Amino acid sequence: MPGEIDNERGNSLIARWRVLASRRLDHLVELYQSGRWKLYHEEASFLQMVQEARATLKRWEALAPPDPVLDKTVEADVAPMEEDLRDADVSADGVATEDDLRKS
Repeated sequence: MPGEIDNERGNSLIARWRVLASRRLDHLVELYQSGRWKLYHEEASFLQMVQEARATLKRWEALAPPDPVLDKTVEADVAPMEEDLRDADVSADGVATEDDLRKS
């Protein structure tokens, strides 16, 4: 039993690192597509970062292949929150007036 739990934890940890490596590569691709990479990096160093991110992702994928069921990201439903914010009475400094501690 304890060995199985340790294996599950290890697999979960590896899968999380693979997901993080994938997100990093996605971020670098988005930077490239938007052209924002030029604000932060020189071309040679940016290309090296992309190559390293790809290699890292391949290593994590070899250890924990992608699983379409377990790799789903949780997305919050922000529409109700936006409606609540629109309906709230908000002052100029962004604090809801009913929560303003300066009022007595």
